[in-house]
Amino acid sequence: MKAPLRRVPWSLTGRLWVGIVLPLSVLAVALGLGGALMIRTSVETVNDRILSAASRAIADSLSIDEGHLELNLSPGIFGMLEDNARDSVFYAVRRDATVLTGYADLPDIVPQGLGDLQMRFGTAHYHGRDIRIVAEGRRMPGIARPLVIEVAETMKTREAASRHLLLALFALEAMLVMLTTVLLPLALRWGMQPLRRLHAQMEARDGADLTPLPTDNVPGELRYLVEAFNGMLARLDTALQAMRQFTADASHQMRTPLSILRTHIALLRDASLSDTEARASIADIDEASGRLQRLLVQLLALARADNAAAEELALAPIDLGALARDVAAEHVPAAMAAGIDLQFVGDETPARALGHAALAGELLANLIDNAVRYNHPGGQVQLRIEREGDRLLVVIEDNGPGIPAADRERVFERFTRLRRDGTRSGSGLGLPIARMLAGVVGAQLTLVDSQALGGLRACVAFQAIAP
Repeated sequence: MKAPLRRVPWSLTGRLWVGIVLPLSVLAVALGLGGALMIRTSVETVNDRILSAASRAIADSLSIDEGHLELNLSPGIFGMLEDNARDSVFYAVRRDATVLTGYADLPDIVPQGLGDLQMRFGTAHYHGRDIRIVAEGRRMPGIARPLVIEVAETMKTREAASRHLLLALFALEAMLVMLTTVLLPLALRWGMQPLRRLHAQMEARDGADLTPLPTDNVPGELRYLVEAFNGMLARLDTALQAMRQFTADASHQMRTPLSILRTHIALLRDASLSDTEARASIADIDEASGRLQRLLVQLLALARADNAAAEELALAPIDLGALARDVAAEHVPAAMAAGIDLQFVGDETPARALGHAALAGELLANLIDNAVRYNHPGGQVQLRIEREGDRLLVVIEDNGPGIPAADRERVFERFTRLRRDGTRSGSGLGLPIARMLAGVVGAQLTLVDSQALGGLRACVAFQAIAP
């Protein structure tokens, strides 16, 4: 099986060639064609005006003397048309098909005749050369139909003028394209100097330096890029600070149970297992190892929640009732050992919501563990499912000491514990993990006073799905 072809990104120079030089060349060709048309039209118009002036001058020179037509041509009439630098000029004066004066074989472009002062232009072939002809009608006294005066000239001069102008136009356009081609890379290098300076500043930095790049002398086109990069640096610095704080807190939390383990292990080396002191050491070791195990589990859960928050998690329909019952059943042994009555209140009716089964289960497990751990012996913890509009609520209530309203936001900070709970085992990660998991699975976690049991009411709201 052939490997798919890898698309090679265009270089900046290639993009400029395609985006600027190529369109400019096409535009130059289009302008050249348009300029050529305008040049030819202008040359034709100017020469036709001169030609029509000559025909009008010949017509004005006609007169009738005793019934005879006379033509008094002055040398200046043809002087404006014919000289050493211009083409040959021909003329004819016709009455119907009869040539009264001039070149008898000059082509007739208006055999049907013209009205008085009417004028018409045309081209013909005369003595092996192309000629431009103007025909003008002129009414004379005593003649029934208007005479037709024709003046013609060869087109060599017109073609030469058009050719010279076209060559000049082509030279200017070629010079423009060449200058653009040559100057564009130079302009690009000059324009890229601010980017090179930014690159040099970044290369000269230490790997741990996350201070924002200066934006004082940054061109406007690069300002958005620099601001976006500075925003990324700020987010990276925040993440690193959070990681450092997390590492420091985790290190502090793990240091205590490890110190207890090492101390009591040293005591056990010199004590008999029957000694009261040895049994107390074993109990302390058991408690410390349990705390360490719970801390490691919560740290892994926190890392999993962080990873899930960084990714776009695919949510799916889940049965919240069945999930809550299963999680509650898993915590019954620990609740019984602590003297807590853990109950799931409700029937087995399916309660379908949008979420993620594994992470939602871990979320509920943290809340149940928190309700059991911080309750008093003989306390009570209840789970139930409630419906509120288009949401399904998983409610966990207890009759423990609750959380003061002033501290309900603070307890969601990592490793934060209330002063009253200093003697209880815990690491201050349960509620922060629960809130993070709630955000990951598209739920909302709130803490309020329990009106039914008098302790704390933790409520997790999921998006309901129609059964």
